Amino acid sequence: MESVKKGLKQVINKISHTSLMTVICALVAEIIFFSLMSPHFLSMKNFLNIGLYAAIVGCVSCSVTLVNISGNIDLSVGSQIAVVGMVAAVVSRAGYGWEITCLAALAAGVACGAINGFFITVLKLNAFITTIATMQSLSGLAYLISQGQSLPISDPKFIFIGRGYIAGVPTSLIIMLVCYVIFHIISKYTVFGRSVYMIGGNAQSSFLAGIKVNKVRFELYLLNGLMCGVAGVLLSAQTGAGMPNAAATYNMTALSAVILGGAALTGGKGTIFGTFLGSCVLAILNNGMTLLSVGSYWQYIIIGLVLLAAVSIDAVKGGSLKRKI
Repeated sequence: MESVKKGLKQVINKISHTSLMTVICALVAEIIFFSLMSPHFLSMKNFLNIGLYAAIVGCVSCSVTLVNISGNIDLSVGSQIAVVGMVAAVVSRAGYGWEITCLAALAAGVACGAINGFFITVLKLNAFITTIATMQSLSGLAYLISQGQSLPISDPKFIFIGRGYIAGVPTSLIIMLVCYVIFHIISKYTVFGRSVYMIGGNAQSSFLAGIKVNKVRFELYLLNGLMCGVAGVLLSAQTGAGMPNAAATYNMTALSAVILGGAALTGGKGTIFGTFLGSCVLAILNNGMTLLSVGSYWQYIIIGLVLLAAVSIDAVKGGSLKRKI
């Protein structure tokens, strides 16, 4: 029995050190499975549908990755996206053009990020508790803006952002890919990106080395709010409405994508490319279950189990199996 347990630990440790390969294998396995189970899966139209779904979660997952790498967390992204969508709807219905609508929506996202950043970096509150609190408050604000009603958006230029195509490729998918390229450059080739990794590895040492830790963390939450703004614009443009409950599950979905991609909840580890792969895994899983007519309740259960598996892998990386208690 002891030898079996030891062998299991060795296998899991080996997997945990190759998380990127693991998520690639999961991605390939999903594609093979759903290709065999549904004749509609391997079609260009379906892959474009997957891209449309992945675009929203993918955009916000970029910034959530950096927040996690820094050793913090943001559980309020879904509520931020909801508020952004409602602001976009209100501004668009007031008669303003798509440019003003987008700017107002992005500003709302940045404002939400600033709220989180203020409480976490200025008042030094725990990030987990703070973002749970703002998740509740911002969700209530989204409902309050429209008294719980969905607000249709009819501006065709704004709708084009979410539903349009450029050279046969969905506009929202292009936006997501551009975001990933930008964030990859930020994380790998800028002083800011290197500072984020250092803070996640050891915040105290980073502070002693001259890095303005709280300033970087505040900027991260502003950046995360901005990306929630982008995701909110894409979501409201795709659905053609501002809906207060539209992004209710995005908190866990974005976090799942980040952890599946190899980022550690304790900070210091993670890549933008890994998060991209994690987003693809979740998007394909969601699309495949829909094609197979899996009930929505079962989909929630399965996605929850995927998150549990992702967190378990992260715990193993942290050496949980080596601890006695």
